Amino acid sequence: MSILPISASGAPEPGQSDDRILTNAVPTASGPVIGSEQNGVRAFKGVPFAIAPRFARATPPCAWTEPRRCTEYGAYAPQPGLLENADERSCLSLNVFAPAAADRPLPVLVFIHGGAFITGGGADYDGSFLAAHGPAVIVTINYRLGPLGFLQLHRHGLVEANNLAISDALAALDWVRANIVNFGGDPEAITLSGQSAGASMVIALATLPQAKGKFIRAMALSAPGRSIMSADHADEVTRRVLEELELSRDPAAMASVPLPRLFAAVERVGRMIADETEAGTVFGPVLDGAVIPREPRDVFADGTLRDIPLWLGSCRDEMAMFLRSTPPAAMIRTTERQVRAAFGDAGWHRLLSDYRTTARLDEDAYEALLSDAFWHRPMADLARLHAAAGGAVWLCRFDHRPALEPFLSQGPTHGADNACLWAHLPAFIDRPILKRKGGPMTPADIDVAARFQASVLRFVATGAPDAAETWPRFARSKEPLAIFGQPFQVVPLGDGARARVWAELPAPSPPVTASS
Repeated sequence: MSILPISASGAPEPGQSDDRILTNAVPTASGPVIGSEQNGVRAFKGVPFAIAPRFARATPPCAWTEPRRCTEYGAYAPQPGLLENADERSCLSLNVFAPAAADRPLPVLVFIHGGAFITGGGADYDGSFLAAHGPAVIVTINYRLGPLGFLQLHRHGLVEANNLAISDALAALDWVRANIVNFGGDPEAITLSGQSAGASMVIALATLPQAKGKFIRAMALSAPGRSIMSADHADEVTRRVLEELELSRDPAAMASVPLPRLFAAVERVGRMIADETEAGTVFGPVLDGAVIPREPRDVFADGTLRDIPLWLGSCRDEMAMFLRSTPPAAMIRTTERQVRAAFGDAGWHRLLSDYRTTARLDEDAYEALLSDAFWHRPMADLARLHAAAGGAVWLCRFDHRPALEPFLSQGPTHGADNACLWAHLPAFIDRPILKRKGGPMTPADIDVAARFQASVLRFVATGAPDAAETWPRFARSKEPLAIFGQPFQVVPLGDGARARVWAELPAPSPPVTASS
C-alpha cells in the first residue's frame, strides 16, 4: 500500500497543496456533485442520499441539475446538544473519500458510526487516509438518531415509524450501489462496517432480506451484548415517552413536537428505564416483524449468511468508560442483574472471586467481568454461530492503550480501536461531534494502528484480514483470537482460568447479554 508524505504534525509537507475545489462534477442519480482534492484523495462531503419528514420513511432527495458543491459536511442528525436550528429533514447525507488516480474500480468500505443510537455522525470520520492507503473508496453516513430514528410509533397511527434508522442505512446502501462507480468504487465489492451502535446496525442489516446483495462482507467493532431490542420493550419506551409528553391520546401530534421538548422527554424516560426495565436501554434496532423480521442470531445460525465473511472485534477494557461515567451507565447495572439472574448469586460471586484472583495489577476485576459478559462473550458466541453454519469469521480484541484521552487514563476502553482505525498516521484526528481533539501518536500507537488499518483494508479488498498462517479464521475446533497490541499475537480463545469458570457454570437461560 502506498504511503503519502505526511509531516510529524499530521499536516501536509511543504510543497503539498491544501484542499482545492475540483472543476469536474461527478454525476449521481440525483444530480452532479463537486468535491475537493488534497494529497491525491478526492472528498465529497454532505452528499444527500435521502430526505425524510419526521417519522416517515426516507425517500430519494429532490433532484438538481446544476453541479452541487459538496466540500463541507452536511447537517448533523438532531441529537442532544445539537437541537437548536437543527434541520432534521436534510440530515441524511454521506461522505465519499476516493483516490484520484485509481486505474481500476476499487473496493468500498461503508461505515456506520456509533454513539449509543443518540449521538454521532459521519463528520467524525475523515476517510481520506484510509482511502489513500487501500487504495479503497471510503463512505461514511448519517442516519436519524434517538427518537427520530428509533422510537416505534407504527402501532400508534404513524404507520411508517418503525426502525427508521435501519431504513436510512438501507437507503444509503442503495445510493452507494447506484452511484459509487462514478467515484471509482466497485459496487460489487462493498464491505459494511460499524462501531458500537453502528456495529449493532451492521449485524441487524446483514440479516435482512431487503439488504441481500447490497454488500459482500461485514465488520462489527464493539457491538453490544445483543444487537436487537424486543418489540415489547420498544413499545414500553414509546408508551412512556407519549405519557411524558401528555400525548397518549394524540400520538400523531408527535410529528410537530419541538425537538428540544421531544429529546428532553426521552432523556427523562431514559433515566426511569435504566432501573425499571430488564433491558435498561432506550433505543436500538427493534425486532418488529416487518423491517427486522427475525432475531439476527437465528439468521446467522441457520447458515443464511454463510457467504458473508465477518470480522468481529472488541476492546479489552470496554466497560471502563461506562463505569467512570456520571452516573455509571445503565448497562452496568443491567449486566450485573442479568448475570445474577442467569447463574444465581452464587455463580456471580464465584465469577467475581475468580476475576479478582486472576486480575492484572492495573485491572479492575469488576470491569473485566462485565466487559466479558456484555461485550466479549456475546461476540465470541456470534462467531461460533457463523462458523458452525459454514461462514468465514475472524475474531479480535484490541489491547493497545492509545496515547489519547480517554484511553490514556482508562486503558483500551470502548472506541480505542476506532480511534486508531481512523487515525491519519502519525496523528489522531479531531472528532468534532464527539468534541474530542486529536493529537500526535507515539511509536507504539503508529505500530498498532498501522497493523490494524492494514488488516481492515486487506479485509475490504480480499475478504480476509491477514494470511491464514498469521491469523486463521475462527472455527469451533480451533478458536483463534487476534490480539492487537505490542506485539500482535493470536491466542486460543478458551485458554485461561476465567474461561474455565464460565464453562463450568450451568448454561444460562436466557443468554447472559443485554439489549442496547
